Amino acid sequence: MGLGNYTVGAVSDNGVVSMHTSGGAVYKWSAASGLVQIGTITNGYPAAGRTMVSNDGTKIASSVTKAATGFNEISTYDGTSWTNRGGLVPTGWDGSVSSTWGMSANGNVIVGLGWLTAGTAHAVKWDATNGVVDLGSMISGSSSRANAVNADGSVIVGWQDEANGTRSAARWVNGVESFITDGGGNNLGEAGGVSSNGNIVIGAGMPNPYVWSTTSGVTYITHPNSSVFFRGGATGISADGTTVVGYFRAFSAPPMSGEGFIWTATTGRVNLNDYAVSLGIATNGVTMALPLAISQDGKKIAGVGTNASGIVGFYLDLTQYLSVKDDVRNNPDIGIYPNPVTNILYFKGNEKIEKGEIYNMVGQKVRIFNSVERQIDVSSLLSGDYILRYSVKGGKQQSYKFIKQ
Repeated sequence: MGLGNYTVGAVSDNGVVSMHTSGGAVYKWSAASGLVQIGTITNGYPAAGRTMVSNDGTKIASSVTKAATGFNEISTYDGTSWTNRGGLVPTGWDGSVSSTWGMSANGNVIVGLGWLTAGTAHAVKWDATNGVVDLGSMISGSSSRANAVNADGSVIVGWQDEANGTRSAARWVNGVESFITDGGGNNLGEAGGVSSNGNIVIGAGMPNPYVWSTTSGVTYITHPNSSVFFRGGATGISADGTTVVGYFRAFSAPPMSGEGFIWTATTGRVNLNDYAVSLGIATNGVTMALPLAISQDGKKIAGVGTNASGIVGFYLDLTQYLSVKDDVRNNPDIGIYPNPVTNILYFKGNEKIEKGEIYNMVGQKVRIFNSVERQIDVSSLLSGDYILRYSVKGGKQQSYKFIKQ
């Protein structure tokens, strides 16, 4: 989407991405319009919170400066202008009264943080009827923050500081707060996202990300290298709660030094670059190290990564490829064989194949076949895993992972 370190907040089903920079420039991006700046922080303080977009791409919320006070606060953008929405106090500290951290899919509810004193802040909820409302804290004198809200605004998740300063996962149901715990009654780490119905919550554990459900409790997303020195977090969840994105990286390492993942209960954790390549998507040299958002339909992912030029904002659209994968999975008469293969790879089915391409598992195109006659010679490939992507008459594309022996 652009060269630079963008804090991606959300991505809509129709492919609008909302984000900002640490310097306070607020942006939206789409494939049609590219990167467009829509706002800025003008008081010289760094940006706080996240910039969010509604699921139809029309409403945006962020933290921008109120001209009358010079403090940043929760604000909304209607496509033309910004409206400041206030906080819990008229003026704040370190340039901020309140900050945006989450928004409902329809854009009608915003959650985040509102300052009370120079050292204490509470989770807040905003809507057009009630304005900014203090969600409180379970522990007197301790801070809390709301990070995400479900579709109808009834369930909010975030964190609550315990009396000893430990930051733990919190959940507000119709305004009533409680800690989120594992099966042993232990508090989980900060919660970062929630499903549309409010029953599934994601967050960052120690050291593994987690998926928590009201019915089945906690499931940890693991990594072979996970330890106190190699940690992860879940950053985005689809509306139905089935698909989660997040990251793993070395403790104290730069955010873009790790690896992104996509997770479902069926597939488990899969490296996001490997997943894209397995669908036949060329990653164009981008390492998707820090996915930060997934759309409600689970088919668009946005975040920050790296390529040869440096840090970049990336957008990954799975829509076409997931549809093709579903078509192929449900049709036993098309496919490739044998797999693994030594020399010749054959095609099932009678559709006319017009072009074929083979990619390695880092997204590099290694072979092109402009004419395919029901088979291709892969004997010259090095041993390993590859993706074959080919087009059939009518333009439909199909992708298969195969192993070259």
